[in-house]
Amino acid sequence: RTAEQTRIAWFWANDLDGTYKPPGQLLEHTRIVASARYGTAALETARIFAMASIAMADAAVVAWNRKFDTPVDLWRPETAIQLAATDNNPNTAPVDGWRPLSADRNNIPFSPCFPAWVSGHATFAGAWAAVMRSQFGDNVTFTATTEDPHAVGVTRTFTSFTAAARENARSRIYLGVHYQFDADDGITAGTGVGDAAGR
Repeated sequence: RTAEQTRIAWFWANDLDGTYKPPGQLLEHTRIVASARYGTAALETARIFAMASIAMADAAVVAWNRKFDTPVDLWRPETAIQLAATDNNPNTAPVDGWRPLSADRNNIPFSPCFPAWVSGHATFAGAWAAVMRSQFGDNVTFTATTEDPHAVGVTRTFTSFTAAARENARSRIYLGVHYQFDADDGITAGTGVGDAAGR
């Protein structure tokens, strides 16, 4: 990873207890945008929060249904890399002791304890971005925040909701807990959910 990729990984992580988790982070970004656009207009603010929340609740159902109620059951990168000698692929080689960047507050690496496919972060991000685009268009500049303890005080500025969602999805690869197809399929699934919620 480059230094920038590491910053991206930590900015979007929010996996640990005591953080607002991925949906909470996106709701905070909703607040940032709504405050800039609506000021103190309560009705419009409540409406965008409701739409984003419904979309992300549905995104959770879609993502975890795919994780647990489909025949797809993929290793996380940590397992795949360490056990590459057992995958019947002569083009892969194991890396003993490989661990993801993802870590707890004591910097002990971990992978989430459920299947990799699809990425929940990416599914939430796709749904959120679709709702935000439906209400504001895509070309909106905003500065986003994080609560991850490995990125205290870090902000990131985006010029579109699509860019933020794509970076969120890609962050999971940089963190070492997902594959690119987990992220791509999560964005696609979440976008479908968000498009329906944003009507």
